[in-house]
Amino acid sequence: MRWSYLAPRLTLIVLVWAFFFFAFDPILKWGLIKGMEKGAGARAEIASVKTTIFPPSLAVKGLAVGDAAAEYTNLCEFASLDFRMEGRPLLEKKFVIDRAALAGLKFGTPRQTSARLPLAKKEPPSEFSRKLQAESKDFALDRAADVKADALSAYTVNPDDLESVKLAKELERKFDEDYKQLFEKADMQRYQARMDALKAAYDKAKDEKNFARQAKDYAAAAKELKKLTEDFKRDKADLERAMAEAKAALKSVEEARRKDTAAVMGKMKLPSLDKESLGRMLAGPAIAGKADKAMKWAAIARRYMPQNATAKTMAREAARGRVVHFPKDKAWPSFLIRELALSGELNLDAPLAYEGRIEGITTQPRLYGKPLVADIKGAQGRRRLQANALVDATGDTLEARALVSYSGMAVSGLQLGSESSVQVTIGGTGSFDGKFAAAGEALSGRGTFNIAGASFAPKADAVKTPQLRSALLGAFSGLDTASIWADLGGTVKAPKFSVGTDLAAALAAGFSRALGAELKKAQDAAAAKVDAALEPYKKRLDALTSSKEAELKEKLGAGQQSMDSFADSLKEKASPGKIKLPKLKL
Repeated sequence: MRWSYLAPRLTLIVLVWAFFFFAFDPILKWGLIKGMEKGAGARAEIASVKTTIFPPSLAVKGLAVGDAAAEYTNLCEFASLDFRMEGRPLLEKKFVIDRAALAGLKFGTPRQTSARLPLAKKEPPSEFSRKLQAESKDFALDRAADVKADALSAYTVNPDDLESVKLAKELERKFDEDYKQLFEKADMQRYQARMDALKAAYDKAKDEKNFARQAKDYAAAAKELKKLTEDFKRDKADLERAMAEAKAALKSVEEARRKDTAAVMGKMKLPSLDKESLGRMLAGPAIAGKADKAMKWAAIARRYMPQNATAKTMAREAARGRVVHFPKDKAWPSFLIRELALSGELNLDAPLAYEGRIEGITTQPRLYGKPLVADIKGAQGRRRLQANALVDATGDTLEARALVSYSGMAVSGLQLGSESSVQVTIGGTGSFDGKFAAAGEALSGRGTFNIAGASFAPKADAVKTPQLRSALLGAFSGLDTASIWADLGGTVKAPKFSVGTDLAAALAAGFSRALGAELKKAQDAAAAKVDAALEPYKKRLDALTSSKEAELKEKLGAGQQSMDSFADSLKEKASPGKIKLPKLKL
């Protein structure tokens, strides 16, 4: 064999080996870093990346991702990530990992260098966070001692400036469009073609001379009749549910009205003393930042989660066609981690070690056929951590639920409120309980943070009147517990948050003791002005919903009666007494 034949082939083999031995890992490391920096909007570092071909494996050491909102803080970091991939799925460009291990996962750790990227824009706070911060900062106290009910007599409320009026107009427009669609759905003409076909089928079966064929035709028609009535009942239930949701939306106008009243009081430099406003003023700043982080993590998770059970997040369409996946006896998802072992630490001041596992991480849950399940536990001294989650996207809609419990944590220096109004620093022993769920696009849940054995250090430097300042500072005396909560609602694309605290009641009592009935009269006057501006719009909205609801209920009732009458008439035709038995000759 000639050397000229062997030399190029040996050279190619050496070059391929050299690439994978010397260049592949650095290139992969660079790609991972750039990808994480693009996703997080902050610097990322990886100590080392090591791959092997036989067997296919990857080991990542010392990963840290900076926080775009905090220059010298890491969003998260971990010590190591190790896993092996199955070889056969790789031949189909699919990544299937039986077991992986993620160790040393921590959040909010300090970093030595800046996490900011060159030319990167600072991420603005969410609208929810901005409103909470502003509401606490602008809470008026400087004229509280001089409040008089007639101070609002000269103040004019512009309806166009009220959030409740804007919401009422928007709901009126939306209800008008929604009810048109509901009326179309409630129209019996949608079922008329099927009813006519059923009637013809029953008439044909009635005239059939062959008894066996007649029975078969009647059975088929009865089956179709059952399906028709079930479809009607389902559509009727959907319509009734839509009407209930529309009616429930009216409650948001009442919530907006209370906020408008508080806004009018604020513009007059008078504080609003309802518990909702006081609760937002106290708890808002403490929850705003955490809510922003939670929404950021939710956005990252949503980016890599299938939009529905049939979505293929890793599918790629070519310029001239589409990849078609033909069914097989054994098919793998495009990406799958059957089990991920997880360990790390929480709470940097007093680290709490935790460990657990996550099963069923995949981009094609319907193909895999199993939900994602997570179970994480940690314990140290009096502290206990328990977190469970289930995400089921194997059906037509996403179903998810999560439970989080963390007790025995030391609380010190927790600040509620704002220096521009009232601020209180709390210490004690805290516990958190959270329950969250998602059904399709709808979100729901509540997180509650309780503090036992609490100590309070209130501050009210913004209050210039000694009598009022003394009453506010004394409002927290005698208390030894505190509770702060946040409720989650809305949809994945438009989540809604509300916050509150039981300390609002104590603060309201302090105001009442200091100011008596004068502030209540001023608040009633502000509410009356808002109500007067809102009344014509709310009256029109109530009239619209009431009339449309009555018309729709009448139409649904008529449709139900028509469907029942139609079904009874067909059943009468198919009753045994109407079927003529064949004559038998002996």
